[in-house]
Amino acid sequence: MRVLLTSGPVYSHLVPMMLPIASALQSSGHEVAVATSATLADELHRCRLRHLLLPRMLAPSQMASDPDYARQVGLSEEGVPLPELGTMERGAAFGRLFAGLTATRAAEDMLAVASAFRPDLVVRECTELGGYLFAERLDLPCITLDIAPLVPTRHQGMLPWLNESRATLKLPPVDDTSGLNGCGWVSWLPEPWYPDNLRSRALRCYRGDCGSAQQLDPVIAALPADRPFVLATLGSNTWATPRESLPFRQIVEALGALPCTAVVALGQDADPAAWTGPRPDNVHLVSFAQQRLLLPACDLFVTHAGFGGIREALSAGVPMVAIPLGAEQPANARRMSELGLGIGLRLENADTATVTAVCRHLLDDPVYRRAARGFQRRILGLPGTDWLVADLGKLTDRHRLHRAKRH
Repeated sequence: MRVLLTSGPVYSHLVPMMLPIASALQSSGHEVAVATSATLADELHRCRLRHLLLPRMLAPSQMASDPDYARQVGLSEEGVPLPELGTMERGAAFGRLFAGLTATRAAEDMLAVASAFRPDLVVRECTELGGYLFAERLDLPCITLDIAPLVPTRHQGMLPWLNESRATLKLPPVDDTSGLNGCGWVSWLPEPWYPDNLRSRALRCYRGDCGSAQQLDPVIAALPADRPFVLATLGSNTWATPRESLPFRQIVEALGALPCTAVVALGQDADPAAWTGPRPDNVHLVSFAQQRLLLPACDLFVTHAGFGGIREALSAGVPMVAIPLGAEQPANARRMSELGLGIGLRLENADTATVTAVCRHLLDDPVYRRAARGFQRRILGLPGTDWLVADLGKLTDRHRLHRAKRH
């Protein structure tokens, strides 16, 4: 079986989300290629995956190279959402960003570079719609991996942009977004994460591989083990939030006031040696933390509530303090709180005293830890990626049979 995976140009969309599928498929003897931007080429090379380059797929940091495209999808030349995007209804804003010109360019590039791969199946992440259009053009089965359950990726408001891209690809218009479910909608979290209005009969849940072959930074490995351990990071993709607005100082001060050992990741572009804020003895500052590797050893996770971090913390059974910065992160933080898995704070309320009090509460109250452990058990109860690979094979065989009958 030849499988084409498609991903948007963001590390957190590809590496922790899509690569477990690629790895499982390759381990089972299937041929895999990944269609995405040049910005992720190094990651694919490192994993020895075939990269089908989509030359017009741009990361936010590349918008200055094509300012006309940036304006059409609602971004500045710096890759920051324009104010007008914030005034649009959520489904429409998602459609403008991802379902119109972005999807058209991705699908056209795939037709140019991926058709020769002759895939039997397309697996796309839910914010990447070029794969959906490509699969329909070539009459291929398409599975969607839901990397952002609370983003309006199937909202009716995106229809004008979706039909615009369908027309360009010479596909008939659609009246609703149900076709985006394709042949299945796959999630790395169990159904209880989804509010009732987002659940679907097309949803299939599996246990993604959150493990890592990395070796933990020996400095972090040697930190004291006599107190609770806390990891704090605000993600690798904070391009939409000015760095001066990020509450790193408040987090460092708060953790410094608590009886814990903490690691705070300041961001890959931030040198801890240049940090001018407080340096408590119990807080270790780094540019980047090996989050997936370290979380199982944590008692608390302070996060911006990106879905990748939420999923990895729940897979490790770790309660969270969430300080969302934008996108779907406020919705993730609300859902986390509704399920008793942690506490969310608004960015403007994340002063030192409040962060200290909330972190202390979560470290002291075992209720949150029990809830996170309970959700972890639900994840452990899901079928693994070997089951997913088997199900993808069955789906592809059924599609071949139905296509043969049609012709």
